[in-house]
Amino acid sequence: MQIRKIIEGVTGSVRSAAAGISQRSSRFFTDSEGEHHRIRRLAVVGTAAAVFTVSGATAAWAISNSGEQAPVAEVAAEAPVGTTEAPVATKAPATTKSPATKEPVPEQTTEEAPVEEPAAPEPEKEPTGPVDIEVADLDDEQEANAVTIIETGKELGFDEQGWAVALATAMQEAKLYNAASEAVPESFDYTDSEVTYSDHDSVGLFQQRTSMGWGSVEELMDPATSASKFYNTLAEVDGWQSMSIASAAQAVQVSAFPDYYAQWEGLAYDIIDAYNSAG
Repeated sequence: MQIRKIIEGVTGSVRSAAAGISQRSSRFFTDSEGEHHRIRRLAVVGTAAAVFTVSGATAAWAISNSGEQAPVAEVAAEAPVGTTEAPVATKAPATTKSPATKEPVPEQTTEEAPVEEPAAPEPEKEPTGPVDIEVADLDDEQEANAVTIIETGKELGFDEQGWAVALATAMQEAKLYNAASEAVPESFDYTDSEVTYSDHDSVGLFQQRTSMGWGSVEELMDPATSASKFYNTLAEVDGWQSMSIASAAQAVQVSAFPDYYAQWEGLAYDIIDAYNSAG
């Protein structure tokens, strides 16, 4: 309200001053010529403007010194200062990466393999001799030669029937002795037997002849070689398995006395039984 009164007072003074100036000017220029009419108007306007400017300054001074503050200012004064600084966003402390803790790798326990002690050397086996058999009416030399005949037949794949044919033949030809011949002096070089025969050039267990193509004297005086020659020839006889012991023996030997082989068949099987029992 005070500001409005101040402004009205100031503007009223301005209007009064302008009216006074206008009256004075009109009296001053009443008798002047028409061209001065325009100058007069300009002077009035300028004077009014100057008075208005001074009055405005006075009004501004009055407002600034007035104890009454605008309601807006009062509200603004009462309002809390809005320039409260927002709390500065504090950066979260940088998370320092902890050093990667590697899981402890379990130590590989290299268990040393137990050192194997060298095996004790096996005792050397004593060479096994021929199967020792006991057969009535036969001495050790005869029994040893009988075993050689059986084992040679086994190696060649013959069964007991073939063994019996060979044993009966050797019993008939040389009584199971590796006999040399006086007609073949060389034959004495390959035997320790005291039994000798002198039937042509027949030598050894089966009294085989070198002149008949059975082999050399050395071969025929070796019990195993001599027996193998007999078995190989028997194998070539067609149907020998169905023949009698004597007939099969005669087919191999071609003897002048074919019936003599049969008498040894029983002894041949006694020797085979003793061998099987001893083995």
